[in-house]
Amino acid sequence: MLNDQLMLLERTFLNPRAFPEERYYSHVLWAPRTSSVATFPGLANACSRAMNTSLGSEAWAEVRRQLSILVVALEGAAATLRPVADL
Repeated sequence: MLNDQLMLLERTFLNPRAFPEERYYSHVLWAPRTSSVATFPGLANACSRAMNTSLGSEAWAEVRRQLSILVVALEGAAATLRPVADL
């Protein structure tokens, strides 16, 4: 049961729509080895692109989208975690 819980936990961090430009990548928590950041790749990349743009730009809309994706994944992970004694 614990292994099943860990497997489901890992799946909550997969979102195939999180990175439309990265066809084979969908993990919202960890970046691939080729990325310049190790964690939260979508949010980190969106923030770096938006830093020198106006707040109403498409770049900041992407930051909000990536943050929303990350929040949903973390909420899903939290819902997946239950005390092992309750399983």
